[in-house]
Amino acid sequence: MTGFRTRAVRSLAGGVALAVMMQAAAHAQEVPAAEHAQGTAAADARSADKTPGLGDIVVTAQKRAENIQSTPIAITAMTSERIEQGGLDQPVKLQYSVPSMNYTNASGYTYISLRGIGNNAAILSDSTVATYQDGVYTGMMVTQSVPTFDLQRIEVLRGPQGTLYGRNTTGGVINYITKEPSFEFGAAGDVSYGNYNSVEANAGLTGPLVDDKIAIKFSFHYDRHDGYYQNLAINQREYAGNSIGGRIAVLIRPADNLKLTIRGDMSRSENSNAYTNVHLTSLDGGATDDTHPLGIFSQPASYFTTNPGLLSPADIAKLNGGSIASYYGLVQNGQASPDSLKTGTFTNWAPTIFKTKSSGASITADWDLGDVTVKSISGYRYGSLYNTGDVGGLSTPLLYVSPIDETDKQYTQELNISGKAFDNKLEWLVGAFYYHMDGAARNAYYLPTVGQTYLLQTNLANPAGSAYAYNLNATTLTPLGSLPGAFPSSYQTTPFDMPSFPGFPGVPAEASPRAGSIPSTPFMGGTMTQKSDSYAAFAQATYHLTDDLRLTGGIRYTIDRKVAYRTLHSNFAYALTASTIYQYVQAGYLPPEAYGEEAIASAAGLCTNARKAKTWRAPTGMVSLDYDAASNVLTYAKVSWGYKAGGMNNGECNTSYDPEYLTAYEGGVKAVMADGQILTNLALYYYDYKDIQFATYQNNGSRVLNAASATAFGVELEYAFRPRFAPGWQLDGSASFEASHYGAGCFGDPANLNNAGFLSSPKDACPATVVNPNTGQVVPIGSSADIKGNELIRAPRWKFNAGLQYATDVGDFGNLLARLDAAWTGKKYNDIWNGKVPGLDQSADPGYWVMNALLGWTSPDKRFSAEVFGENLTDTRYYINRNDTNIPSTAYSVIGVMGTPRTYGVRLRAKFGSGAY
Repeated sequence: MTGFRTRAVRSLAGGVALAVMMQAAAHAQEVPAAEHAQGTAAADARSADKTPGLGDIVVTAQKRAENIQSTPIAITAMTSERIEQGGLDQPVKLQYSVPSMNYTNASGYTYISLRGIGNNAAILSDSTVATYQDGVYTGMMVTQSVPTFDLQRIEVLRGPQGTLYGRNTTGGVINYITKEPSFEFGAAGDVSYGNYNSVEANAGLTGPLVDDKIAIKFSFHYDRHDGYYQNLAINQREYAGNSIGGRIAVLIRPADNLKLTIRGDMSRSENSNAYTNVHLTSLDGGATDDTHPLGIFSQPASYFTTNPGLLSPADIAKLNGGSIASYYGLVQNGQASPDSLKTGTFTNWAPTIFKTKSSGASITADWDLGDVTVKSISGYRYGSLYNTGDVGGLSTPLLYVSPIDETDKQYTQELNISGKAFDNKLEWLVGAFYYHMDGAARNAYYLPTVGQTYLLQTNLANPAGSAYAYNLNATTLTPLGSLPGAFPSSYQTTPFDMPSFPGFPGVPAEASPRAGSIPSTPFMGGTMTQKSDSYAAFAQATYHLTDDLRLTGGIRYTIDRKVAYRTLHSNFAYALTASTIYQYVQAGYLPPEAYGEEAIASAAGLCTNARKAKTWRAPTGMVSLDYDAASNVLTYAKVSWGYKAGGMNNGECNTSYDPEYLTAYEGGVKAVMADGQILTNLALYYYDYKDIQFATYQNNGSRVLNAASATAFGVELEYAFRPRFAPGWQLDGSASFEASHYGAGCFGDPANLNNAGFLSSPKDACPATVVNPNTGQVVPIGSSADIKGNELIRAPRWKFNAGLQYATDVGDFGNLLARLDAAWTGKKYNDIWNGKVPGLDQSADPGYWVMNALLGWTSPDKRFSAEVFGENLTDTRYYINRNDTNIPSTAYSVIGVMGTPRTYGVRLRAKFGSGAY
């Protein structure tokens, strides 16, 4: 490990030095353009003729306005024009324009990764890639995919942000900056229509309330579309969506040096993006497949004829050609799952719905005191998610969620004081941040096939040594929880006012699954409330050692505290545990008191209102050196430390998981060459990642664990070419490469077939064997359990995107714009085993292309425009997420959520007034 790290750092330093020399040589014969430090002024000068130069984007990534080419960090910025052209209103689209960025959505939760660093944790956990809206931290993973509108700019910062930003992050930051109110009247709006009956409308109005003192702005957004894909099981289209939102902002200037901005917003979003079956692998010799959810109990009578030793001839005759499941009126066989990527169809027995709400308010005060500037940002945000549906992705009920229901309320206060000293050689900033979150979540998961499989196995199994494995002597099925005293009254019905499991079509009403007890539908349900508080103080300063050389240092100290109360109930887990303990008590292996309610619940991992509190403290910081190697050539090198707080998992009663830490080494070159015709931004990085948080699902339960370590080495290039010999043409895009590897670790797969789930410490290297604590037997560790050398989750080795654009003035007719964008995302893994677990090899996403195009016209006075657009023109079908499951319990299943198919449409825009935006 040490040798690899040393080589990587040397390669990083050497690569940066080589790039510096190459680009400095390219500038040696150039006529100098605007000085590096005057980039913003150059942009202002060009704005007069509406032809901005390459790199002329002003960003506030370092809490001060500066040209993006003058900012010594890896950052991608999108202007309002580019956002409108590409519809970059949410991360699922933004990922195709940002190097090393990846987006995943699972069960309504957004997982954003930058350079392979991203969330894979739990409900009410912190986000690894932080989202800010006008400076207000938004930590809710349930609202990060809600469309963001009325934007002036998007800034994506890659790498740890541990000193300048309010909340610590290990992955990076996405800043959404909305448009400010104007003291000039302006109005703007657009409407579009496309296939799938998609409709989108945006409108905004701004102007003064009191001249030069108070200005106001309103904006509105609406969009909807019909379902993209046909659900064959319920004969309706799903993957439909709609959202609506509005904003209001008031700008107050009580004095020339004081500005107050008051903002409020709300949005509602709804979609039916159901899980589909990607692949199902039988664990019982082929008896279980997507049409036979109860395994051998779903097979027809002929199966038992060709597989002797299971049922007697008399019992086979009782089935009358049908299955054991139909004999007892249980879940019936379903239809085969289609290949969703080929057919654009899927089977999911229950309708899916995700409802998301988001709202907030903030007050930002900017006070210019001359040499010192004070900025205060006070914010409140609310978010909620409601989700129902079957995540099994089959035409039979497997794992029905009813519901996942989460709400988050957060309050933030940030104070920044900045200024200059020593004849402007020193730029400094000190700040403090406070964050409070009240979160609540409830969930109920119903497992009809799992429960009925165990129910049949328990009731029909013959004792060892019998001629046949099963018999049909039972006329009624005895519930697993019917043993004397086995079922506490508090567990017999769902304790959270949750709806009962709906009946499955074709099943007699009297046999239809119900919530509560077995053979009624088994469930796992829980509630969790959590209070989180974070306190931080930070400082950063830049000193100009010479006119061309600057040294920057930053430090931060953070205290995080979380208190959680968790309830976890399960009639299924309780009944199975009670049955096992009852047998041990009867056999004399356990004392009679082991059969008490509390002892059973504890053994089953269940609890009521269990409290857990944890506090974590961590210093973070950064040191960087940046140098103007030539006119318009910035070089930099930096080391930074990131930290993300630990937390509690809603699927466990008394556990917590640890913080994760990241040390990042980065170097880069930013250059504008050939007198403004070529822009190239290059970044190289090496990451040392520790205690990585991720969720794993085993035996129908969830755990959040910490992997020991990982390393990553990457290269990112952003470029733009606007040649003078071809007026109107522009080529731009980016490319990224990352090689990542987990360190030592040994983890159990979803059904624990590799036996590593019995280990007390998954961070260590895999031993040859382990003792099964349930049986006392020594069992071997499977080879798939060893994750050393595997790639990070959702970290494709290669990503590319390229855009070709042509713009021309056609005189009195106005202006024409044509643009074509293509993006490639390489193969990526969705689990830490990298598809090496037998039966879960299809959990990896293969690489795919997405291609978009736009043809636009703008009137000579710039007031009106029309566009024809298309996205995913090649109709590439892909999954934005894949998950491993052990549902049903006799199979391994890979499920996925599909991406957007080919869409196209027309858009009309209009702007009025000098304040139009």
